[in-house]
This record gives sequence, C-alpha cells and structure tokens, in this order.
Amino acid sequence: MVSDERWIPVDPAVRAGMYQSLNQVPDHLRLEVYEYQFEERDCWTEYLTAQSHAGTELPVKRQQYLGRAENRWKEFIQGRGKHHALCSPEDAESYAKHLLNHFPISVDTAARYWIEIERFYRWMFQHTEYPHRYHPFVMSAAANDVSRELWVNAIERGNHE
Repeated sequence: MVSDERWIPVDPAVRAGMYQSLNQVPDHLRLEVYEYQFEERDCWTEYLTAQSHAGTELPVKRQQYLGRAENRWKEFIQGRGKHHALCSPEDAESYAKHLLNHFPISVDTAARYWIEIERFYRWMFQHTEYPHRYHPFVMSAAANDVSRELWVNAIERGNHE
C-alpha cells in the first residue's frame, strides 16, 4: 500500500522531541550552562567542515549564501551577548522578527535564512559531541507565531531537509 502521508511530521511540536518548551528542560541541560566550553569555539565552521567532508564540495553560490546566513546570525546573537551555538527559543523568535524587520527581504527569503540556522542547530542536536538535548528553533516554531510562519514557509517551499 502506498501512502501520500509525510513520514516526517510538519508540526514542529511533534519534531521537538522530549522537551516541548524550555521550561521542561532541566537546568543542568540548558545550553547557557555550556557557555564556558564554547567561548573560543566556532561551531559554524565545524558544521561547514562536516558538510564538505560528507562527500562533495559546496558550490560557490551556496558557500556565499551560507556566509551571509552565518554573518547575519552571528551578528544578531552576539548582539544579545550569546554564543552562536547556544541560543534559546526566545532568541530564535527574536531572530525571525529581526530578519523580517531589519532587512529588505521577503518572507520567503527570511524563511531560507532562518531555516539555515535551524539546520545548524539540528546538526548539533544530532551529534553527541555537542550538548544540545533540545532544539531551540523547533521549540520556537512550536510556540511562537513568527518562527512558525518561517518554519511553515520553508517546509511548503521545500527548503527544509
């Protein structure tokens, strides 16, 4: 029997996993606890290196786009006094609003930038060398309107892997 149903749910609340919101995460597992371990660490470069070791070199246009995504995210999150790998769901929602309010870009483009950082966090969540036991961007999409709008846009446009 063939089904047209997606095997990966679109609903971010389903994808959030064990912890649906930050208040469910025990204090000792919250990302801010690990700040001292990440002070000099560039996790974004680790992410890109892992992608390029996956078998193929990224095309030049993709590298340029990822560079813009990195710069926008790092500038934003550093402005909030945080490391780029240790945000909260509130930071993810604020970043969604920031993209829409501070750049002359469409919702579609904002969704592409937002989902790129979501992919980065998903990659850390899936690798045991990182302390990520929850996914702040998915939590944000489950609980906040602007993040959910960008999440749905990215999924509907096929920009979410």
